[in-house]
Amino acid sequence: MAKKRRCIVDNTPVSAGRLDEMKSPWKVFSLFLLLFLIVLVWAGLPASSAQALPEYSAQVGEPCASCHVSPSGGGPRAVRGTAWVASDKPGVVPDLLQALEVLGVRLDVDPLDYSVVPQEIAPAAELEKLPLPSSELLDHLRDYEGN
Repeated sequence: MAKKRRCIVDNTPVSAGRLDEMKSPWKVFSLFLLLFLIVLVWAGLPASSAQALPEYSAQVGEPCASCHVSPSGGGPRAVRGTAWVASDKPGVVPDLLQALEVLGVRLDVDPLDYSVVPQEIAPAAELEKLPLPSSELLDHLRDYEGN
């Protein structure tokens, strides 16, 4: 006696007509096409963005805002953070000039032009004390009706 074929999904007997119907080349092609489209859509979805880790801040000894645009950290990286990642996350975040150099930005500026040079500052002169006509002020305040 021949063994009857059963459907894998609901374990019902499969007739020869139904088997031939399932083996149709167009159905197989449409299933592969559907699978391909699902994979294509899945691959095209944006990946979740990487999260900033507080361990990085502890590793380099600087606040999150050293590397990120947001003062609270996280989100897009600033120039220093981008350079830090580009240089394989060393133990120190590069300063701005080093970061620009790592990223290939060349500046034709002498940094000494923008540095503070310590210089002697003269002490401030003593304030002059002008006598106030107190009686006029008191009269004005007494007669003032407010806003």
